[in-house]
Amino acid sequence: MFKKIKIAAYALGSALNVPLVGQLKGNEIVALLSLPFTFKARDFKDYPYLRKIVYALLALLLFQFITDVFVVHNSMQNFLRGWAGTIMSIISFIVLFRMMDTESAVMTYIFFAMIKNILFTDDIVDSDMSFFKFKIVPIIASALQLIAVYLYKRGKIMLMMGIMACACLLCFANDARSTGMLFFVGAGIIYVMSRGIRITRQKIFAILFIGATVFEMAYVFYVNAVLSNEIGGGHSSSQIKRLDNPYNPFELLVTGRGETFAAITAIGDKPLFGHGSWALDKDLKYYKIVLSYQDEGTGEFDLKKADSVDRYIPSHSVLMGGWISCGIGGFIAVFLIFWWLMKMAFTLVLHAQDSNLYPLYVMLTIGLLWTFLFSPFQHLRFTIPVTGCILMNGYYDWLYGPNVEDDEDEEQPVDEAEKEPLLLN
Repeated sequence: MFKKIKIAAYALGSALNVPLVGQLKGNEIVALLSLPFTFKARDFKDYPYLRKIVYALLALLLFQFITDVFVVHNSMQNFLRGWAGTIMSIISFIVLFRMMDTESAVMTYIFFAMIKNILFTDDIVDSDMSFFKFKIVPIIASALQLIAVYLYKRGKIMLMMGIMACACLLCFANDARSTGMLFFVGAGIIYVMSRGIRITRQKIFAILFIGATVFEMAYVFYVNAVLSNEIGGGHSSSQIKRLDNPYNPFELLVTGRGETFAAITAIGDKPLFGHGSWALDKDLKYYKIVLSYQDEGTGEFDLKKADSVDRYIPSHSVLMGGWISCGIGGFIAVFLIFWWLMKMAFTLVLHAQDSNLYPLYVMLTIGLLWTFLFSPFQHLRFTIPVTGCILMNGYYDWLYGPNVEDDEDEEQPVDEAEKEPLLLN
């Protein structure tokens, strides 16, 4: 019972901001207080991926120190905020790995994360579009994860698929395309894998071709519906109308993720050591690149708004954000974290269909991939640890079996080759 209370406090605490070295979240306070009672040195021996991820984060912290102190001579406020983020990510991985170690714990966390979004996210809503995207979508996502696990456990796959399809259509109709795509791709993967199809390298190409064909047909339908003002709202309509070829999904991705091109330019300007933690876009050089792809100087991306709110270098990519902050060393450290987490995640997608949490693993894997590629660097601190630890526990549960930790005196196998099997056998 105490563990569930702690998990609930962690989930709800993310809505609380504590002014300390910038701002700490309430759930980070929970993690800090739990660390002395959670950390076990033996975990680094028994679970090599946990050790590797923590060491990669320590390497990231070292590269941050070098860049901030010796290269860009960053302000104390900025480098302390940057270092605190990495330190909290380390602590969160260590604590959450032990906290999210059972199905009950994971379900408890998702339930209270949903409650948190119901009660405490009104402050980020400033329009009808943002209300659905930032208030309703997280609630739908958590509810769908709970429902999907419940139905999957009872073998009601087609009912689960129908609910996921409805959630997908609802998101696309209300300008939450990335979440809608997560549900779309997730439903497809769960359906294929639940059919008992043995995945080989040859079959992957066939599945990708069929999936791409279905996706393009659905995308054409979506574009036509948006252009005829049936779904999507003004934001989607304005984005699609300014594309040279609205039926090319890559053009839509480009216009919606102009921060990627700004990040590439920022990396090119300082490729070796980066710009430092919380680096400023002093003359709005990089923001203007975003502007050129997204709104051409009007509306949401108004230049005056950027100048009055903040002037941080835009990146919207955890991978590129590491490079911008502390150079190529930071990028390598973050990439290794990405690689190890995705290796475990894809292993679960391909081999863990017998787990009750399988639908959750699929959705978290897609979400984690999107986060590393297209979400702000701060996600390495706020969302990646909990997602990563759920997947990591699922991976070791699949690898060792459900009763591996029943006997704490039992020695665990430490053969690295055995712990890190090939994704495709």
